[in-house]
Amino acid sequence: MNDTSAHETFTLEGIEFDLEIAYRDVTGVEWQWSGERTPDGLPLMWECSHKSLSHSTITFPDLYWKHGPLIPVRELSGADFRAAIDPNYAATVAAGYVEAHIAAAVAPALNASHLPPSPLGQTGFRRFLSSISGRTPAP
Repeated sequence: MNDTSAHETFTLEGIEFDLEIAYRDVTGVEWQWSGERTPDGLPLMWECSHKSLSHSTITFPDLYWKHGPLIPVRELSGADFRAAIDPNYAATVAAGYVEAHIAAAVAPALNASHLPPSPLGQTGFRRFLSSISGRTPAP
């Protein structure tokens, strides 16, 4: 198989996966085909992210079921970026819909009169001290 035009694929549950590109699992780990297959013909994938020091392999179906869904990793083109931007952006701005920061309401400054009286001053030993000092605790 020295033909470089041959494109390696693998079909799982009716979905054809391109083995020539890397895939990212749900945790962000990148996986790539090792170029090898099991005796049953299952592609062996290895973790190729920079965090991994392991070169162990896992079959594609196991990777799909244990770490999926798998997201194809490829270089983004200018067309990809243009497709991601709303095509009606200019019309939206022309209609007056713009993103602006909303001024937050300023919270009023609080002083001691805003606070309820301390329950400690009304009960127990503090109430006793207030009673012998001649002061009556606030209700």
